[in-house]
Amino acid sequence: MFEVMTAALKNSINGQHIHVDPIAALQNLTYEMASEIPGNGEHSCWHILYHIVFWQDLMLEALRGKEDVSWPKNNEPSWPNELPQDNKKWDELVQRFKLGIEEAYQSTENIESLEDLPSWPKVPVFRALMVLGQHNAYHIGEIVATRQALGFWPPSPDHKTF
Repeated sequence: MFEVMTAALKNSINGQHIHVDPIAALQNLTYEMASEIPGNGEHSCWHILYHIVFWQDLMLEALRGKEDVSWPKNNEPSWPNELPQDNKKWDELVQRFKLGIEEAYQSTENIESLEDLPSWPKVPVFRALMVLGQHNAYHIGEIVATRQALGFWPPSPDHKTF
């Protein structure tokens, strides 16, 4: 039974069966494209990915066993005010996201405790990974919808690939 649950977590983190692979959702997206906000939208792909990575980083800190994760009092710090000014900032953000996905995926192999995480009351490792996968999937869906609204979906082979 535990193996089935671990497989479900891995699928959630990597986007199998129910949603787009999170890395594929960013494929061929330049910083210029990621900075655009649809006419009827509120956020760009940059804003959304920044938000994902902000929370993903905190959840990974908690999963590493850190006892004093700096959880914000509200969601405001997770939404950036600025847009990337060059490909370097965008590429760095995408790389942080990818590394976080890889770490979360690897963490599914080490679910040994049902104890709550020290910095996340009432949340054991399995649940934390489930929340991370669900949060990422929800917002990756927003990135795909934003790309669709801007005409950047599906990814064009004419642009760079990560």
